[in-house]
Amino acid sequence: MRRILIFCLLLLVPFAALAQEETAAGAEQAPKGRARIGVALEGGGALGLAHIGVLQWLEEHHIPVDYVAGTSMGGLVGGFYATGKSPAELKQLIDGVDWDRMIGDRTPYEDLSYRRKEDQRVYPNSFILGLRNGLSLPAGLSAGHQISLLIDRETLPYFNVGSFDALPVPFRCVATDLVSGKQVVFDKGSLEEALRATMSIPGAFTPVKMGEKVLVDGGLVNNLPTDVVKQMGADIVIAVHLETHPAGANDLDSIFSVLNQSVRVVVQENEIRGLARADAVVSVDLGAYGIADYKKKDAIMQKGYEDANAKSRLLEKFSLSDAEWTAYLQERDARKRTAAPVPQFIEVTGTSGEQQASIKRYLAPFLGKPLDTKSLDGELTRLTGIGKYDAIGYRFAEQNGKQGLVILVEQKTYAPPTIQPGFEMDGSESGDEKFTLGTRLTHLDVAGFRSEWRTDLSFGSTYGIASELYRPFTATSKWFFAPRADASDAVFRIYAKNDPVSDYRIYRANLGGDLGYGFGRFSEVRVGYEVGYLSTRLRLGTPEFATLKGRTGAARLYYLMDRTDDPVIPRRGVRAETTFRWYNASPGALESFPVMEARVSFFQPVSRSASLFVAGDGGTTFGRTDTGLPQFFLGGPEKLGAYGQNELNGNQYYLFRAGYLRNLFTLPPFLGKKIYAITSFETAKMYGAANESKFPADGVAGVLAETVLGPVFLGGSVGDTGHHKWFFQLGRVF
Repeated sequence: MRRILIFCLLLLVPFAALAQEETAAGAEQAPKGRARIGVALEGGGALGLAHIGVLQWLEEHHIPVDYVAGTSMGGLVGGFYATGKSPAELKQLIDGVDWDRMIGDRTPYEDLSYRRKEDQRVYPNSFILGLRNGLSLPAGLSAGHQISLLIDRETLPYFNVGSFDALPVPFRCVATDLVSGKQVVFDKGSLEEALRATMSIPGAFTPVKMGEKVLVDGGLVNNLPTDVVKQMGADIVIAVHLETHPAGANDLDSIFSVLNQSVRVVVQENEIRGLARADAVVSVDLGAYGIADYKKKDAIMQKGYEDANAKSRLLEKFSLSDAEWTAYLQERDARKRTAAPVPQFIEVTGTSGEQQASIKRYLAPFLGKPLDTKSLDGELTRLTGIGKYDAIGYRFAEQNGKQGLVILVEQKTYAPPTIQPGFEMDGSESGDEKFTLGTRLTHLDVAGFRSEWRTDLSFGSTYGIASELYRPFTATSKWFFAPRADASDAVFRIYAKNDPVSDYRIYRANLGGDLGYGFGRFSEVRVGYEVGYLSTRLRLGTPEFATLKGRTGAARLYYLMDRTDDPVIPRRGVRAETTFRWYNASPGALESFPVMEARVSFFQPVSRSASLFVAGDGGTTFGRTDTGLPQFFLGGPEKLGAYGQNELNGNQYYLFRAGYLRNLFTLPPFLGKKIYAITSFETAKMYGAANESKFPADGVAGVLAETVLGPVFLGGSVGDTGHHKWFFQLGRVF
């Protein structure tokens, strides 16, 4: 009997030890003297900036945040707060963000490569279609490059954090997997990738792909993740609800308001579930603001603070004593990281071969010294300006005991090749509107790394085709050669004031090639030779120049420098262009002759919303008059707007233009850029023309909108000797 009793006692020993271990573990996880408080932050675009005001009030009143979870903008604010940023630091961060650039996510014109600048000048709109998998659009209106850079920069010191519980404030964020339709809660891994996923508004931002998951904004499934906060271990869950006013029937009068309300209906149901799980709710009344009101950030953050204060009687019971608050801050700050390591190597993912090697060479100056994230952001943005990549991000990694930069390249999945359509309409002559539809087809790397084959097609008032192969000598060379060919059939009309005088049809065909040198992304020089055929035929009216046809041949020197900030409506910068040709053959010409034309434009801001501009044009044949055809024409938009199209012609001219443009208001990011009021004065001289005035001059005024279809001008012009007209344009204005 005694042996049986001893045996039973021995069997109980392991279970008793196990019970002691479980009790000890539970004691470590249990709240130590106070309830643990978690905060759930709701998504809502610009409205989510109210969370910063709420967090500020909580900190001022010594209410700890032991856990934080958020969705969409709530996830972004919560994630940055979790890295140890104070509400004051969050405000400073938000103040430094250009939200138009962040949401629109266009690569700034200055950062585009020279070739992509050429595309934007010729086709000044936002339509670029891909042909890699058939005719297709990108997965989102914005690739999210700028928001990714912001996230990468602000979370860089936490590159190896592992579990999000190791952050100064334990953190979670929610995304939606479009494949399964379920929520994905991020609790470890890449903090940058988690924040990018929770922010990916469907249709607006390109989704984040992780293995078999395609992740978008978590608001579709859990916009107020109070359940996630509870699962983290919170005893008390505070929900921050962004309250908006219900939409009325009269409010749903546009595609954007209908889409916004449709998403809102889906989100409201899961918000109600989130509110039901909360122990305390701070409702921020934001009915006076919209999800895109980032420019009202200060008022939105202040509203969060005020409405948190309105719940002070409920919230202050969670407040800590001064000693407890100091201990809480010390514990939180002990996990805070402020510095990133010095990169000792660079690794590039998402691409390979020459592209990978080229990016490594380009970023080599960042090795071996403290990382300048502002400069790195700029260089990565310029890499997206090549046209091959949607977005490029970065983070640190450790390999073989060394820490270095990992450059994360997201190549375009839908392109290249690309098709870029363009639209041009000229309504400067009443009853004679001209319309041309054009498109540019671009293939990259078709004849080696960095080579391009571009083909332009046009239909309408002008029918034409032009094609060029651009081929650098080597992968790193600035020297290139460019064989090219073009043919066109265009209407050419001449007016006297507002009355038509003659109607010509002009046929051209050329074959040539250039040797060139590129001075970076701002300028290029070319020298080459072209041979071709030219035919002019009078169809109607009085002859203004001879009907000719025959061979052409000319050597050409061309230079362009563009340091402006926009291809369509620059606010600052300078642009200079000059072309010199020596014709050894031209129909009607008795001998060889030179032709030179140049233009310089300068734009200078005079206030935050206004700029002055001056431009000078000039052309000459250096006194040669036996050129067969007049080489220059003036009259019409940009060339004496009050005068009839091509009213003045000759072999030498100058034109001076000065004006003022002022920003009236900004269009929504996906509809365009800005709308301006513009006024200008023009004066010119065409030597050898039968001018009605010795120095023709006029004034132009109107409204200029930079839309996704291209620039649209509506206005009028009044000049000397009875010249005046109303006109509109879709296409270039400078």
